Amino acid sequence: MSISRYRYSRAQLFAPLEYYDLLTKRDKMSGLVMYGSTEFKDMKVRDVMDVTIDTHTWRASDRFYKLAYQYYGDATYWWVIALYNNKPLESDIQLGETILIPTPLETIIAAMEK
Repeated sequence: MSISRYRYSRAQLFAPLEYYDLLTKRDKMSGLVMYGSTEFKDMKVRDVMDVTIDTHTWRASDRFYKLAYQYYGDATYWWVIALYNNKPLESDIQLGETILIPTPLETIIAAMEK
């Protein structure tokens, strides 16, 4: 099963130079290409009743992709863990913080989809 968080991205958005003048001049770019992001619904308790939650204590060497590989067998599903914990970046997590790992993967993705 292959589910990408970019699955619903239909268009590339071109960000012209004037919006990112300092960044683009520094890196000698003419602009940036951005992608629209997938929208997920706000999950309710009834949406996740069939989901099992494993816990993981965050360590210095942890990365979302490593946890995704460990729990799901596929590192490309790192975004499921990040989204479920409302932590878009690994830098948003403190050492020793408990991270929730929703399983099974198919069930949590179905609950997230809008």
